[in-house]
Amino acid sequence: MNVSAGRLRSLPRATLEALRAELGPRFVNAQQRAFFDSDAPEVLYSGAFRAGKSRIGCEKAYYLAKTYPGIPIGIFRKTAASLPASTERTLLVDVIPAGSIARSNAAQHWYELPNGSRIWLFGLDPDPITGVPSKVGSVELGWAFIDEAAECSEGDWVMVKGRLSWPGIPYHQLTAATNPAGPTHWLKSRFTPPSPSRVYLHASTFDNPALAADYLAEAHASPDDFYHRRYHLGEWVAAQGAIWNLPDDQVRAAGQTDWHHVFAGIDWGYQHAFACEVVGATGTGRLGVLGEIYEHRLTLDDLIPALTELQKRFRIEAFYGDPSEPAYIDACRAKGLNIRKAENAVLPGVTAVTAAIAAGMTVDPSCVGLLAEMPGYSWKPERGSGEMTDVPVKAHDDACDALRYAVMAHNAPEPGIIGLYRHLVAEATAKQTGSVAQVQPQRCGGRYLTLIDSIGRCGMPAGHAGRHGEGTGR
Repeated sequence: MNVSAGRLRSLPRATLEALRAELGPRFVNAQQRAFFDSDAPEVLYSGAFRAGKSRIGCEKAYYLAKTYPGIPIGIFRKTAASLPASTERTLLVDVIPAGSIARSNAAQHWYELPNGSRIWLFGLDPDPITGVPSKVGSVELGWAFIDEAAECSEGDWVMVKGRLSWPGIPYHQLTAATNPAGPTHWLKSRFTPPSPSRVYLHASTFDNPALAADYLAEAHASPDDFYHRRYHLGEWVAAQGAIWNLPDDQVRAAGQTDWHHVFAGIDWGYQHAFACEVVGATGTGRLGVLGEIYEHRLTLDDLIPALTELQKRFRIEAFYGDPSEPAYIDACRAKGLNIRKAENAVLPGVTAVTAAIAAGMTVDPSCVGLLAEMPGYSWKPERGSGEMTDVPVKAHDDACDALRYAVMAHNAPEPGIIGLYRHLVAEATAKQTGSVAQVQPQRCGGRYLTLIDSIGRCGMPAGHAGRHGEGTGR
C-alpha cells in the first residue's frame, strides 16, 4: 500500500514512533546498513565527524534487545563520566521510543524493555589498584558495542569480548565505532586488512546526506590539512611534522592517587579553548596527566569555581598560567587560587614534554581536549621549501600549551641531593627509551641545559662530579 509523505506527517507522533520502531532504522549510508546486517564476531565502524557511527551502534543494540527477549546488552565508553552527554543520550533520545522502557536504574545505568531485555551502559574506567576495568569483570552479555573505541586499550577490547557468553542469541558480536586516531593505533592494526571475522567499515562526513547543507559546505571548504583528513575524511593519519607521539598504552589512568607534586598549567581562552591540564609527579619523577578543564566561551568568572574544585580534587599545589595575561593571574589570586606565571619558552617546554612521554608519562582518557590536540600539534613548515621550522603551528594548541606549562613547573630543579637523584632517575629512564637527545632541560642563568650539562655548569652539592668529572664543590 502506498502512503504519501503528507499523510504520514499527519499521523500522531506516537503512531509514527511505533511504525519506526517496527520498521527498524533508516540508514543514511551503506556503511550503516552493513554494520547493522553483519553477524561477524568483530565489527569496527570508523569514520569522520557526523558519519552516523554512534547512532547505528545504539540502533542495533535496541533492535537486538527487542528481538531476543531477556538478552543482556552492553554499551561501553572508556569513562563512565562521558556516557550521559554522548552515547546514553543518543540511545534514550534518538533511538528508543518514548514509553518503550519498562524499568530502569539510573544509578546502575541500565534500561529494561517489556520483554526483559536489558541494555547496560558501562565505563571502562580502570580500577586504581589493578589498572583493569574490574566493574565489568563478572558481567555476562549477548552483544556489545564500544563507542569511541580509539580511547580504549586493546586490553579493554579483550576484556569486553570475554563477556560475550549469553546463550540466547544466534551469534555473539563485539562492535565498535570510533573517530580515527594515528596510523599505528592498535585498533587500525587489528582491523586492517579486514577479514571475514573482523569487518572494517569506513565513512567520511560527506557519506551522511542527512547533514545540513551549510555544515557540509563548511566541511568541503576546509583546507586540506591534518584536521580535514582525520575529522572530515575519516583517515587514520598523523600530522606532518608531529611534535609529540604519545603511545597508545600511555593513554590510561595513572593507577595511583598519591603524588609527590601536583601542578596545573593554564592557557587562557574564550573563542579558542580555555585549557587547564593537571599533572602529577611520582617521587622518581614520572609524570601523569590526571585531569583537565577544556571549555569554550566561558568567562574567567565562570571558570574560577571549576578551577577551585579541581584544586581540591587533585590537591594542586600551584597553577601556572600563561604570563601574557597578568590580569587573569591577579584575578585568580584574588579568588584564593595559588597561581604563578608559567615558564613560556616554547622549545624547552616542548623538549620537557617529549622527555616526559619517553619516560612513561600517562594521559588519563578523560582529558579529551588534550588527546584531541596532541596528534595535530606540529612544527610549522617553511614557506616555499616546506622544511620544518622549530616553531609549532599556532592552531588547536591550547591544551598542549597548558601541558607545557605544567610539565615545566615539574621540571624546575629541586635543590640538594634529593633533587639530583630524581633528575638522574628521569634522565636514565629517558636514555633507556632511546630519547637521549631529548632529556629534560634544566634552567640555568636564563639558559636551558640537560641535567648532565647542569651538573657541570650550574653547580651541584659539594663532592659531585661535573660533566667531565671535575669537582663542583666550592
